[in-house]
This record gives sequence, structure tokens and C-alpha cells, in this order.
Amino acid sequence: MAGFMSFLERKAMPVAGKIAAQRHIRALRDGLAVTMPLIIVGSIFMILGNIPIDSVNEFINSVLGEGFTSKFLYPTRVTFDIVAILSVFSISYQLARDKDVDGVSAGAAALSAFLLLIPVITLNTELADGTALNLGRIWQTANLGAGGLIVAILTAIVSTEIFIFVTKKNWVIKMPDSVPPAVAKSFAAIIPGLIIITLFFILRLFFEATSYETIFNFITKFVGAPLSRVGLSFGGMLATVFLYMVFWTLGIHGTRVVFGVMDSVLLPAMDANRIALEAGEVLPNIVTKQFYDNFVNIGGCGAAIGLVIAILFVAKSQQMKTLGKLALGPALFNISEPIIFGVPIVMNPIMMIPFVLSNVSIALISYGAMYFNLVSYPAGLAIPWTVPAPISGFLATNGDWRAVILQLIAIALSAVIYVPFVKVWDKQKSLEELSAVQDGELDDEFNQLLGAND
Repeated sequence: MAGFMSFLERKAMPVAGKIAAQRHIRALRDGLAVTMPLIIVGSIFMILGNIPIDSVNEFINSVLGEGFTSKFLYPTRVTFDIVAILSVFSISYQLARDKDVDGVSAGAAALSAFLLLIPVITLNTELADGTALNLGRIWQTANLGAGGLIVAILTAIVSTEIFIFVTKKNWVIKMPDSVPPAVAKSFAAIIPGLIIITLFFILRLFFEATSYETIFNFITKFVGAPLSRVGLSFGGMLATVFLYMVFWTLGIHGTRVVFGVMDSVLLPAMDANRIALEAGEVLPNIVTKQFYDNFVNIGGCGAAIGLVIAILFVAKSQQMKTLGKLALGPALFNISEPIIFGVPIVMNPIMMIPFVLSNVSIALISYGAMYFNLVSYPAGLAIPWTVPAPISGFLATNGDWRAVILQLIAIALSAVIYVPFVKVWDKQKSLEELSAVQDGELDDEFNQLLGAND
């Protein structure tokens, strides 16, 4: 272990540092970090809205009103469901600021370009007397959340680079020095904004002329099409796990992108197991929706519960210790966004490695345990993904106590995988905190000297 940590510090950290210092990656990391507070808040309400105990839900509804538990998801919609909007603006802002360009104007242009790519739906209804009523026009909201994150990231980078290029070339409307700076900046952003909006308008028209209809459909189909061919095989399962984990490390909602396609294969497989269970026959499929939800993604994507445990046991920096405490609750209910964006895992060359490795390892031991009949196959029962382990494994296998042991082993394995990487990352955070304290002390001493000289 000590030798491995030494290797990480001597070899991996310098390379990771260079990668992390690249301005686009730095902008992605810092830009996505803006979403973390809202994601944590949204996670709390998501847990309340998806409590996997019917009696608790019934009690809440009886006290607060019928169907009240679904209202807990209102805050989730204004946190999780606007991740792409926040990201496109904040990433653009970080990129522009790095080049000493007006970040607010660049962010506004990028946000407008992103929204331009999203289809607008007209809502109509018919009144009782047959009169048609137009309810207005709305954007497809699925693209405003994590499902649209990959397009948001690309839009932010392309749009902002155009904004920087045009601004640096001085192709802007200049105002006299007597004009207030805020007004001067708004005029300076007109030409860059016009170029950006025009180009993204053409991009939208291009995709509308294709069978994909939108760039969002193109991304989904381009990424997901190969997955539909691998199906339920062992190799396909590993490829699926690896792919959606890598997507998450890039800031893309891997689960939504990959399983948007894979669910068309996994749900029928789940139902086939249910039918076999009811008929008293041998269950045909290991890989089903529950295999991923209740065994592979234990504690959330990247086996987040293992990461949280590793942080709570070995972290010494205040940042990591605090994050571990905050992320523990969501991770128990398999919600991993707080830890993914909090550490962050996204665009983090060190933490990306165990994030992918832990889920792949858990997938291997889970598949192997079921293939060799050490644990029952998922029984085709639709167990909510928020049910905590090891309860979820017991229920998903129709009461096989060996599934409980499998889940506990998986959690322990993921924690062990994370520990050396957490130690290296935590050491870096501790040094940053120490540096910040020392800088503060030097500032205090400097101010005291100034006071003495006065």
C-alpha cells in the first residue's frame, strides 16, 4: 500500500497536475463545482420523495395530505433539473475569465446558444366547449438537467472560444471612455454574441434537417447505439459499466445517457425473470435493471458509499471530512451526485481511476457470484433504486440472504479500492488548506506592520 501511494505521489500526481492545469479541464472542474450546493439540497428532497418504505409514505400523506410525498420532488426539479443551465454559464464564465474577457457576457452568450439548441414544444388543450386553448411554449426540460450536460459542456467551450477570439481580435463595438463600463461591456458583446447565435442557429437547422432532429438525439444515439448491440452478455455488461462510469468522470450523466438505450434491453430481461419466477422456472438473465440498480451501482454510481466510507476513515483535511459527512446520507440511498461533484470526481485525474475501477470490480464479483450460483439472479422484482443496501439485495433476489453478504463485500471492496487514492487527494487538500492558513497569517502580519508604521 505504501509503495502504491508513493507511486501515485511521484508519478501520477505530476501528470495529473499538468492535466488538471489545462485551462479547459480547469474550467470544467470549477464550473461544475458551482452545481454542487444545489445538487446536495436536491438530494435531500429526492430522498424524502423516494422513501422506500410504504408505511412511512402513507403516514406522511395521511398527515400532510394525499400524494404529498410527490411534492418533495418540487425542489429536486429546480436543482437537478437545471444542472445543464448552471454548467453552461459557469464553465463559460471560468473560460472567459481565464483569458481576461468579460465572463458574464460570455456566459450569457453561451447560455443563449445552448437554449437555442433545445426544441420548443407548443402546448395546446381543448376546453369543454371545443375551443382550442394555447398554453404557451416550453423547452424540453429533460435537456436542461444532467441529460443535456454533454451538449452544455460542448456549447460552453465552443461558444466561449469564439467569444474570446472575436474579443481579442478587437472585432467589437467600442464606446467612448465617458460611457459607464457596464454599458460599454454590453455593446462590446453585441458582435461576438451575433456570431455565436448565428452559428448555433445554423447548427440547429442542420440537425433539424437530419433524421436525428436535434443535437441531443444525435449525442444519445451516437453514444448509445453500440450499447444496444451488446445486450445482456458478460462483455456487454462490462462495456456498459465502463462506459457510463467514464462518462460520469467527464461530467456527463452516464447513467441517463447509457441506460436511455440499455433500458430497452434491460426491462424486457427483468420481465422475463419475473415471468420465470412466477412459473417456478429457472431465471434466464443475470443482467437486468436490478443487477445495475441494486448490485453494481451500490451506494450510487462509482460505488459512492465506499468512497464516503474511505473519506470518513482516512481523510484529514477539513474539506474532505465535511464532504464525507454531507454525502453519507445521500449515498446510503444510492444518490451519488453530491460526492461526484463535491470531491470532485469530474475531471479529476486521480479520483477518476478508483471511480471507474470500483464499479467494474463490483460488476465482476456480482456477475461471477450469480453465474456460479453463489447468489440468486435478480428475480424481476422492481425494487426502487433508492432502497439502501443490503436491504435492496435481499429484496431484489426474492429473499436470498447471500445477496446481503455480496452487497456488504462489494461495499468493503469499493472502500479498499478508494483508500489509497483518497489519501493522496486528501493530502493535496490538506496542503491547500495549510497554504491558505499561512497566507492569511502573512496577510495579518503585513497589516500589523502597516499599522505600526502609520
